Amino acid sequence: MNDVEFVNSLKKEIMDNLSRYFNTLNTPSIEGGYEPWNDSKELYSQLNEKQRKELKTFVRLVMTDTLSNVFAKLDNVSSFAEQEGFFELTLNGKIISGDLQEIFLMKIEEENNKAHNNHLNS
Repeated sequence: MNDVEFVNSLKKEIMDNLSRYFNTLNTPSIEGGYEPWNDSKELYSQLNEKQRKELKTFVRLVMTDTLSNVFAKLDNVSSFAEQEGFFELTLNGKIISGDLQEIFLMKIEEENNKAHNNHLNS
């Protein structure tokens, strides 16, 4: 696995599950289930379609920003206040960190451009 494959794999694990989460919000609450999840389902059921779309866009933005920040830490683009030293992400002895955030943001931009073009063509 190289840096691009790592970024794509992590993106898929986190970002591509967004639809699954939102599809689950359309299912009935479970009696005795996890209360914050049931509360989220109740809140979601009260939203109209426009609000649901806006919420999904916002959650995707938060997920993108969060994952970008993690990659920035691994790439040493930014650091924690008390951090000493640098991160070095290796796989099978090969360093794969250094460009993770850039790879991720380029992938997001590519997907956004594709979605925008599809919207214009529909």
